[in-house]
Amino acid sequence: MRYTRQDLKQDKFAASAAEAIQEVSEHRTGIIRAVVALVVVVVLVGGGWWYCSSREAAASDALGRAMVTYQAPVVPQGTPNPSNIVMFNTDQDRLIAAKKAFYGISEQYGWTHSGQYARYLAAVSEEELGNYTVAEEQLRALTNVRHRDLAALAKYALAAVYRDEKRDADAINLLQVLIDKPSSSVPKATAEFALADLYEASHQNDKAKTLYNQITKDNPTGDIAQVAKSHLDGLN
Repeated sequence: MRYTRQDLKQDKFAASAAEAIQEVSEHRTGIIRAVVALVVVVVLVGGGWWYCSSREAAASDALGRAMVTYQAPVVPQGTPNPSNIVMFNTDQDRLIAAKKAFYGISEQYGWTHSGQYARYLAAVSEEELGNYTVAEEQLRALTNVRHRDLAALAKYALAAVYRDEKRDADAINLLQVLIDKPSSSVPKATAEFALADLYEASHQNDKAKTLYNQITKDNPTGDIAQVAKSHLDGLN
């Protein structure tokens, strides 16, 4: 079974923004997965005009293959694999392989859009592996790139790194920036849910309630409002 960029366009990670936001708000470990979902959408669906040169097209193809590695299933050792699909026995093995592929694309294709996103995803993999210092260094550099959507994703992921490092004040500052200046890659509600989740984790329920109320005010109908209301109910 072989995967193409078209397969990735239809990947379950791009199913809906509401599902990504719910994953962010309800599961701390889902933050990075939700961000990766946004990357798949931005890189492989929403940016068709980027692929105007052969170098960008090659970088995009390489990124698609690396994403297959990143999303590969983790199975017990000895699991039959008659179709020779990419799979790993541990999450660590999967992340190390994906990280290596992302760094390779970043080094080979430099300043192409896909090359920059590959560097971002390498940093995301570093964060998941617990290499917070390296992840922070890579993400901080990307927060200043000219591409606004990529810069926003880097800030969002960097906020997660700060949380891992128990630097809540720095994470709050970054998330507030994203709330004040939302982007298509990190909508206002996504950043608000992440900040509210941080406040809940640190037992600042009044601040979390304020954010959930704001989310329901800005999004009075639909899944986003329902998720925010469910969190409010849990805090009352």
